[in-house]
Amino acid sequence: MQALRIKKTDYLVLAIILVWGLAGFWFNVQQVGAVGNKYATIYVQNEQEAELSLSDEDQYTYSFDFEANGPQTAVVEVEAGRIRMLPMEDDACPRHICSHTGWIERSYEKIVCLPNRIMITFNEASRDGETEDIDEVTY
Repeated sequence: MQALRIKKTDYLVLAIILVWGLAGFWFNVQQVGAVGNKYATIYVQNEQEAELSLSDEDQYTYSFDFEANGPQTAVVEVEAGRIRMLPMEDDACPRHICSHTGWIERSYEKIVCLPNRIMITFNEASRDGETEDIDEVTY
């Protein structure tokens, strides 16, 4: 039985795949860095609660009310272009997964609190000033 050998064309194909992958990675990193104004949108039970600015100079907290076993209040904190949800009462959010998510700052990151149907997502202003629309709603 003859052993398989790697040929020059195999090395060429591997090099092309590697260069193509690195170029895609570099393009994605550049696109994330090129984003101008960032906004976070807070949804409570599929209703938009607020749209918050996340510029690098912003530093504030935002409170909003929701219904879960009675009236509750959630607090989010904005600092230097990122956002996080602070811990809530145990009866409103027993596992605290939303607050354990921590700071998010990239467009693909989200904070979700399933028991209360709260979701925090990013809206990034495009180069022509328009924001991206929501393409899906998740329960």
